[in-house]
Amino acid sequence: MRDVTGQPFEALLLLHGGAVAGLCYLLLRIVRTRAKGRWVTHLCDAVFVLTGAALFSGYLFLANRGTVRGFLSAAFLAGFMLFYALFSPVFARMSQKIRKK
Repeated sequence: MRDVTGQPFEALLLLHGGAVAGLCYLLLRIVRTRAKGRWVTHLCDAVFVLTGAALFSGYLFLANRGTVRGFLSAAFLAGFMLFYALFSPVFARMSQKIRKK
């Protein structure tokens, strides 16, 4: 285990990873609202789960060689929620404009 001086960098890196996961979720949400059918919803959910797991694992490995720590999981979740809260209205307007076309 490394010393505590690298922990803020690790947390910021996982915060960024959560924001990237939030971007993936919002992009898939546009696809899900544009397409009709339950299978599209299930497919988008499966793609998000796999993408989110890959992002979390990749960023975790990049940050500290894959050691799962509670504050890093919280940072990833905080990045996702922060990105979703800030950019969800923007993507909702984009989705409405795409739907009108």
